[in-house]
Amino acid sequence: MNNKKDFLYQQLADKIEAMIGDGAYAIGDKLPSVRSLHREHGISVSTALQVYLQLERKGLVEAREKSGYYVSYSRQLLPKLPEISLPARTPAPVNISGRAALIRDAMGRKGIVSLIGAAPHPSLLPVAKLNKALRQAAREEKTAYIPYGDIDGHLPLRRHIAKLSLAWGGSVAVDDILITNGAIEAATICLRAVAKAGDTIAIESPTFVGLLQAIENLGMKALEIPTDPVTGISLEHLETALRKRKVAACLIISNYSNPLGCCIPDQHKKQLARLIEQYQVPLIEDDAYGDLHFNPERPRTIKSFDRADLVLYCSSVSKSIAAGLRIGWIISRRYHDRLAQLKFMSSASTGLLPQLVLTRFLDQQRMDLHLKPLRQALRTQQLQISRAIQQYFPADTRLTRPEGGLSLWVVLPPQADGWELHRKALLQHISFTPGSLFSSQGQYNHCLRLSNANPFDEDQAWAVQTLGKLIRQQLDNRR
Repeated sequence: MNNKKDFLYQQLADKIEAMIGDGAYAIGDKLPSVRSLHREHGISVSTALQVYLQLERKGLVEAREKSGYYVSYSRQLLPKLPEISLPARTPAPVNISGRAALIRDAMGRKGIVSLIGAAPHPSLLPVAKLNKALRQAAREEKTAYIPYGDIDGHLPLRRHIAKLSLAWGGSVAVDDILITNGAIEAATICLRAVAKAGDTIAIESPTFVGLLQAIENLGMKALEIPTDPVTGISLEHLETALRKRKVAACLIISNYSNPLGCCIPDQHKKQLARLIEQYQVPLIEDDAYGDLHFNPERPRTIKSFDRADLVLYCSSVSKSIAAGLRIGWIISRRYHDRLAQLKFMSSASTGLLPQLVLTRFLDQQRMDLHLKPLRQALRTQQLQISRAIQQYFPADTRLTRPEGGLSLWVVLPPQADGWELHRKALLQHISFTPGSLFSSQGQYNHCLRLSNANPFDEDQAWAVQTLGKLIRQQLDNRR
C-alpha cells in the first residue's frame, strides 16, 4: 500500500472510530457499505475493506454475513473511571522490594500468559533494522567499542537526542545530556544528586514500582500525592505539601504514567514548573512513555516550561525501540556536573556498543515513521483488552482510559484482594501486577495493573476471561 492510500485508509478509519466514540454511530447501527466508502471517498474497494478490517481488529465493528458491517462497541460503554486517589498524608519509608521480586519471578516462569508487559512486544519493534544497525556498528567501528566510553555518552547519540527533544518542546544543548543505563538508573542518579537518605520525595499515587524501589534503596521517604486518573498529580495537594513540609524533590511521570496512564495537561505542566520555581524544589521528570501517544500530537514535557533549570528530565528508548539496549538519558544543565560524577561512581559509563547501534539506527530511520505503526498497534491492543475487561469483569469495576502508554489501572470492589488473586491466577499460569506494589504504604490492594503491550491474541483473551472468573469467585466468597 503506497503512502497516499495508507493515509486515506487511516484517516477514514480514524474518522469512523471518532464517530463511534462520540455516539454518532450507536451499537447495532449499520455502517456504510464497502462500496459506499469506495464511491463516496474515492478509494479502492480493497482500501475501503482495510478500513473496516482495522476497526474490526480493534473490536469496534463486526461483519455480518451478507449484511455488512455493524457497530459492536463504543468506548462510552467502558466501566467508570477511577476516582482521584486519596493516599496517606504523611511521608513513609518504602518497603516493596520483596513483593516486587515475587512478580519478577513469576514473569520468568515458562508457560505464563503475561498481562504485565513492561515494554512493547518484540513483534511491534524494528528488530530487523536494529540487527542491521548492529552489523554495521560491528563492521565499521571495529575495536572502537572496546575501551571505556565518554562518561557523558557517545556524542553523535547525544546529538540525536537533542534533535528529538524538539518533538516535546525542548531546546537542548548536547553538553546537557548524560547517557545512562535506562531510565531507572537515570532517575536513581537524579535522586542521589538532589536528595539524601532520610529525605522526603513527593510522588504521584499510585506510581511506578521501579521508582518506589529507587526511593527505597536510597533510604529516602515517599510522600504520596493524590492523583487524578486523567489529569495526573493534584497541584493543589502538591503545593500544600511543598508549603507545609520539607520536600527535597518531586518525582513525577509526566505523560501516560505507569500505572494510571494519566497525562498531565500542558497548562498544568506549566503551572507545575512555576510551582517548583516558587518553592525552589527540584523535580525529576520521567518521560519514558511520552512518545507512545495515541493522539496526533506528542504532549509537551514539564521540562519545556522550566525557566529555573530545576527539572531533571529522564527518558529512554526502552518503551519505543528496544529495552535490551539499556539506553536512557538525563537532561539538566544546573546539575550536570554532579550527575556525571554520580554516573561515574555508579557504572563508569554506559556500554558503547549499544550506543553505537542506536546511533546507526537513528542515522537511518525517522523516529516518527517507526513510532506511527507502534502507536496504532498499542491503541488497538488497549481497546481490545479494555473491551474484554468490560465483558468479563464485575459490573462495578472501574477502569482508566489512557490516551497513550502501556498501562491500564483496574479498580475492583474494596473487598477484593489483589495478592490472593495473583496467587490463584499463577495456578492458572496467568501473571499480572497487584495494585499495592504501586504505593509506599501498601494501598490499592483491590486494584490491578494490566498492560496493552502484547498483541491481544487467544491466550490474552483467555487470560482476561479467566481472571474475571477468579475475581467473581473471590467476591462471591467474601460476601
